Amino acid sequence: MASSKRTRKKSAKGLKFPAYTRHFLSLFLIILGAGIMLFTAISKSAAQVLPQNEPQQTQFLEKPAKLYIPRLAKILYISDGQVVDNRWTISETGVSYLTTSAIPGQVGNSVIYGHNRNEILGDLPQVVDGDPIYVILESGDFVKYQVAETKVIQPSQVEILNQSADSRLTIYTCTGFLDTARFVVVARQVGLI
Repeated sequence: MASSKRTRKKSAKGLKFPAYTRHFLSLFLIILGAGIMLFTAISKSAAQVLPQNEPQQTQFLEKPAKLYIPRLAKILYISDGQVVDNRWTISETGVSYLTTSAIPGQVGNSVIYGHNRNEILGDLPQVVDGDPIYVILESGDFVKYQVAETKVIQPSQVEILNQSADSRLTIYTCTGFLDTARFVVVARQVGLI
């Protein structure tokens, strides 16, 4: 037994630190361990909140609720629209917002379309360059656009739906004999009210 005490004393004697150093070292290691665990937890939660392949601008944004065209004295309700099996879903009582296009007020091309009926977009060709157009969001905020151009295109000219580097609104409806063409209004954002 005597020999084991001597062995312990020799090994402990070589690693002896003052008490304040041992306390400081212990506290430092605890804080370092807690920091590493906290950093790991924050990194994992951030990766879940912001997916790697989605743009950040799509997070927490509002959908459009109404379209107001002052020249036509019209307020039209907006419903979600999409393309299913190469067929466009379209509202029968208002206009449709192409959900794969940009959200109004954000960079990109926001696309809204509707039927060529008097109560919907039948009088859209009366809109002229410089006219204001408003998109009312679900919160009641407005995104103001100004008409930059109007034109008639063929249904095959789908580049009008492409995304853009600016914030724009594209509104279109059928036109021409037996709806063989499309009337398009392109407006650029001038404010967020």
